[in-house]
Amino acid sequence: MLINLWYVAEWSKSVGNEPVRVKMLGQNFVLFRDTEGKAHCLSDVCLHRGGSLGGGWTKDNCVVCPYHGWRYSGDGKVAYVPSEGDDFKAPKRARIDSYPVEERYGMIWVFLGDLPEEERFPIPPCDEFGDAAWRMLSSEFTWKAEAARVVENGIDIAHASFVHPMFGKPESAQENHILEVDSGEWWGRSKNMQYPPKFKENWYRKRMRKEGQPTNTHPCWYLPGMVARIRIDINKSMAIVMFDANTPVDEHTTRTFALQFRSFLKFRIFDAGSLKRLNRILEEDATIVEAAAPNYLPDALANEMSVTDDKFMRTFRAARRKCIEERGWKIDVAEANKAKGVKVLNIPSPARRSEDMSWIIDTVPLVPARKSAVAGHKKSA
Repeated sequence: MLINLWYVAEWSKSVGNEPVRVKMLGQNFVLFRDTEGKAHCLSDVCLHRGGSLGGGWTKDNCVVCPYHGWRYSGDGKVAYVPSEGDDFKAPKRARIDSYPVEERYGMIWVFLGDLPEEERFPIPPCDEFGDAAWRMLSSEFTWKAEAARVVENGIDIAHASFVHPMFGKPESAQENHILEVDSGEWWGRSKNMQYPPKFKENWYRKRMRKEGQPTNTHPCWYLPGMVARIRIDINKSMAIVMFDANTPVDEHTTRTFALQFRSFLKFRIFDAGSLKRLNRILEEDATIVEAAAPNYLPDALANEMSVTDDKFMRTFRAARRKCIEERGWKIDVAEANKAKGVKVLNIPSPARRSEDMSWIIDTVPLVPARKSAVAGHKKSA
C-alpha cells in the first residue's frame, strides 16, 4: 500500500449531515461536511481518550467526539473542549491529521500523504462524466485481494480470452495483440486489437458485432486512485468505458468504486442489463484474483515469469516500484501490524511538513527508499 496518492474514500451521496467512518490503507478516517457542504477528512481517533469520531455528530462546522464531546474543525484542530469551558485555548499540538479533499465524478477523493500540493500526482481524468453523449451507471465491489493485484487484472487484456466469455474465447488468444504502449510516472495507456465472440444474448446485441470482427480496446492505469480504466470500441458508433477506482481498505481488501459509460442504448430501461453484465465481469475477475498467490503484487519480476503480452502491465509495475524504491512511499505493513491494539498510527498529512510542531500520534512506518528520490513529477497524461 502506497501513501502520497489520491484515493476514493466514499461516494459523495453517502456523506450527508452525519459523520461517516471509512477505512483506507489499514487506518480509520472520518468524513463529514460543514454547513456549506464542503467535505472534510480527518484521522478518526480523538486525542483525548481514543474515541471514534465517526461515531459522533457535527456541530458548528466541527465533528464531535461521542466520548467527551471534544470538537475538531476541518483542519484537524481541537476547537472546543466542553469540560474546560469557553475560555479554554487548545495548545498548538492539540490537532489530528487532516487530509486534502476533492469531489470528482460523484466520489470523495482524499490525498493520503504529506506531499505539498505542487508535488502531488493529479486525480485521473474521466471526461465521460457529465457528458450527455454517455449513459453512466455506478456500482461497487469489494475484493479479498490487494489493490495492485486488482489494478493489474483490470489492464490485463490477455486474461479476457479465458475469464470473460463475453469478451474472449481461448481459441482466439493468440490472435489478440498489443498495438501501442505509452506511459509516464503515474499513468499508462495502450491500444489493443482483440477478437471477441459474437454477441448472442438477443437480436439487437447480435447485430452489434459480427463473428470474427476485431475490436479496439484501450486500457489505462493511473497510480492516483489505483484506477484501472478501459474503453471498448464495439464498432464505429458504439463504445463502453469502465472507470474503476480501487481503494486499498487494508493489505488484503480492496473496495472498488466503478463507473460504467455507454454511448448507445441510453435509456434507463437498459440499465439493469448493463449493471448485471458489469457485476458478472467483476465476479469472474474476483474468482481468479482472490485465489492468486501471493496475495501481494511482487515488487520485482524475479519470482514471476512474464511474456510479450505483459509489456503493458510492466509499465504499471515499474511506476509502482519507483514509488517504493526511490520515493519510499510504501507502508511497512509488517511493522504497522505490530502496533494494532497497542498504539494508534496515522497516515502523515501535509501539515506535518508545513508546521513545526510535535504531534501526539505517530505516523505509519514506511519501507525505506533504496535509491535517491527523483525531483519533480510530470503531470500530463
